[in-house]
Amino acid sequence: PPFVELKRHPKDIPLSKEDIRRIKDILQNSQFDSFQIHPHYWLNGIKGIPRHGFELEQLRKIFNQINLIEKGFKRKSKNGFSYTLIYKISRNSFVKVSYFFDERLIKIFNAIPINRNLDKAVSKRYGLRI
Repeated sequence: PPFVELKRHPKDIPLSKEDIRRIKDILQNSQFDSFQIHPHYWLNGIKGIPRHGFELEQLRKIFNQINLIEKGFKRKSKNGFSYTLIYKISRNSFVKVSYFFDERLIKIFNAIPINRNLDKAVSKRYGLRI
């Protein structure tokens, strides 16, 4: 069916190919340690326990693997946009990582591991086929 509008999450805007290319360039030319970890990443804002169970070492391993980025979405935030990138690990495993690229210090907001079919998950949540 043709894409008309995002019914369940109207604030999510699919990234264009140009947006994804620009973001991949940023990630490829950046070091993981140059990104600040937003307090939201941690459970109760206390460093050490990731809110969604995705350890920083796991994130460090996939950070520069831009070939794993399948799709992405952006959502209006206080200082620009938050960008959520979908890293496809395998057919039934992917990680959604949210970044703030529009702030003075680039930040990683959160990382959420998902263990289900990527195509079905994105289609159900956003009404899109990838």
